[in-house]
Amino acid sequence: MKKIVLFVAAMAAASFAQDPNLHIYLAYGQSNMSGQATVTDADRATNPRFLVLRAGNHSGQTVGEFYPAAPPMGHSQSKVGIVDFFGRKMIQELPDSIKVAVANVAIGGQSIDLFDKDRNKAYVQNAKNKGDTWWIQYLDEYGGDLYKRIVEMGKIAKQKGVIKGFLFHQGEADYQMNDWPSRVKKVYDDLIAELELDPEQTPILIGELAPTGDLGWRNDAVKQAADLIPNGHLISAEGCPALKEASYTLHFTREGYETFGTRYAEKMLEILKTQEPPPDTTTQDTVVTDTTVQADTVQTDTTAQDTTLSIGMMPGMRATAPGEPKLYFDAKEQSLFIRFNRDGKERRYRMTGKRQ
Repeated sequence: MKKIVLFVAAMAAASFAQDPNLHIYLAYGQSNMSGQATVTDADRATNPRFLVLRAGNHSGQTVGEFYPAAPPMGHSQSKVGIVDFFGRKMIQELPDSIKVAVANVAIGGQSIDLFDKDRNKAYVQNAKNKGDTWWIQYLDEYGGDLYKRIVEMGKIAKQKGVIKGFLFHQGEADYQMNDWPSRVKKVYDDLIAELELDPEQTPILIGELAPTGDLGWRNDAVKQAADLIPNGHLISAEGCPALKEASYTLHFTREGYETFGTRYAEKMLEILKTQEPPPDTTTQDTVVTDTTVQADTVQTDTTAQDTTLSIGMMPGMRATAPGEPKLYFDAKEQSLFIRFNRDGKERRYRMTGKRQ
């Protein structure tokens, strides 16, 4: 089998600001997604491969920037929860070349309507009319609109890395809402559309409520929500202990969060495995390489929607294949390819980015 050999590291770095090895997750929900476990010194220890995309205005950090992940991951009073353990498990299992970042937008005690672009303004006003305002300070940290803040974080995520999915845990506040599953789906669908994501490549992981808590009986509705979304995945909370507090039993214990967050990660790792492209077994021709090509001499074919670059325009480079091969970046597969026509058929070969 013949192989393509092309050295394009410098050109690729200059042409694409997006880092395909930066996996970003958008998390949202209420208190269990915010995190309620007490922060320990060990929780504050950071790893350069686990990052927070700061979504709240606090801690002396800038909204929209990446920082080493440590609590609080959501608003200023967030503690330790699902995303903390999710991120740690992900970097433990993924290759060292992969970084994982989470943007967490969560406020305790609030309805799915607070995340709905069409319902949130009325929801906030109704709460203010009733004097239910203890949580408005956290809403303000998120810019006053949770849906818009998730979208803002999503746009930054697409520029800097790759959105791999949504992490969701909510529902305690809506235990009497019969159409809660369909409202959950609406928010997800709206985010997918506004961020121009491929729903087949962008799962949402939906966690159960604490089975031993006051609202464990609502997990049928949680399953319905996951089933309504084609790429929805139910995360079991079975065996995750709940914390008995003075007025209710709704939050998980630290041990519960650790088990739960790990399960979110295990499901996501399973999904990532299914998304890996099959090995390219097509017959490949040889491209002669001039390793002295400079990134700033490459001309871009601006009419191509797939960011195509003409190899023929690169000084000192020639191709043995007939026609004019093109170099392009496949956003879905996050890879560089050479594409050209031969015998009336389009062929493409994945770039390894190294000499062989």
